[in-house]
Amino acid sequence: MELVKVLEAIHVVSVSTGKPQQRRVAILQRDDGHFTFAEEYSYKSEYEGEIIAEGWQRLPAEGIFESAELAEIAGQSALLKRYKTPPL
Repeated sequence: MELVKVLEAIHVVSVSTGKPQQRRVAILQRDDGHFTFAEEYSYKSEYEGEIIAEGWQRLPAEGIFESAELAEIAGQSALLKRYKTPPL
């Protein structure tokens, strides 16, 4: 798969740690010419206060779409739905 586009990151609170985290959507073109999207999350590994690794980790791709635009719409929708905070 080839990376086509990376969408702007959103800030969320990690369910497992309660810490703020960034998530974003990557649009990918499959080998068959169709498109898909994958969620990515930022990470930072520290040891004794020193950053030893940081970057973005990609989760498995989701869906098959005829265009990058359709994959982008579906990816944004999925990301916002997963991390939507309930109203107070």
